[in-house]
Amino acid sequence: MAKLAGGFRLARGVALVAIASRDGDRARAAAAHWNIPHPHGSYEALLADSGVDAVLVALHNGLHCEWTVRALEAGKHVLCEKPLAPTRAEVDRMFATAHRCRRWLMEGFMYRFHPQIAEATRRVAAIGNVVQVRAYYQGACPAAGNPRLWPGTGGALLDLGCYCVNLARLFAGEPNHVAAEAHFVHGVDMTLTGKLTGARATAEFTCSFELPGRYEAEILGTKGRLVLPHPWRPPAWPAEFLVNDRVVRVEPPAVPADPLAPFALEIEHFSDCIRHNRPPQFPPGVDAEQDSRGNVRVLEQLAAGARVTRCAESGSSNRR
Repeated sequence: MAKLAGGFRLARGVALVAIASRDGDRARAAAAHWNIPHPHGSYEALLADSGVDAVLVALHNGLHCEWTVRALEAGKHVLCEKPLAPTRAEVDRMFATAHRCRRWLMEGFMYRFHPQIAEATRRVAAIGNVVQVRAYYQGACPAAGNPRLWPGTGGALLDLGCYCVNLARLFAGEPNHVAAEAHFVHGVDMTLTGKLTGARATAEFTCSFELPGRYEAEILGTKGRLVLPHPWRPPAWPAEFLVNDRVVRVEPPAVPADPLAPFALEIEHFSDCIRHNRPPQFPPGVDAEQDSRGNVRVLEQLAAGARVTRCAESGSSNRR
């Protein structure tokens, strides 16, 4: 919540006017802390608030589909945190509702709104034809009881690996084959390594709650390489990445040079789409809906492959 609220404070032309929790006291405390004028003690109350044009769904993954659909049906546009949903069936339902209700729905991959991603897509031609993408997103394990550790809707793949898959598809294209191996603890993938194979390139990534912190992406081409030392959220401005071992510096965007700037740029883009009734795109030219559909397809395949791998390694006899 802190990152998103901070993004609203930096964003131009938008206002954070309401917040909801199933606990009224929590809603009021958060509203007081972030200077939000209208706290609501239920999600239903927020959806009934006529002063709200769009809703940010930042609930745990298992509730994304339900409350996105309910918000759309209440006449609100929806910016839903990544991953949009754990399954293709849920994503299909969410977008079908958005079309039926004539409201915009966008998945909240804020990292793509950092200007270094658009700059990297412009510079990638310098490394020739992309052959391979390697990505890493490894961080600290969530505390016990955190929804990120819930079987089925949590795990490293959905929480961290979704970024790696998203970036891999951006630079390597859509895969036609995926494979995964994972380490599970109490039914939750704590570390997962995936491989995506497409017609023109491959991608490999590791996401983990267990391994030491590592945040990096490397794009290898026939004429060189492009390295993003901090692909998900650079810690400082100007952001820097390498093209054939030469440093490229990305200066701050129009919003202040703040680590939360990508959240602000994401919010601004979505509000512009609502204001001008045009479909979300990120980076420019990439249709957000089709990107979300492609991402969940790969995530679902990776999750299924990782479960089969685990069963095989554990000697389970219930494979079909």
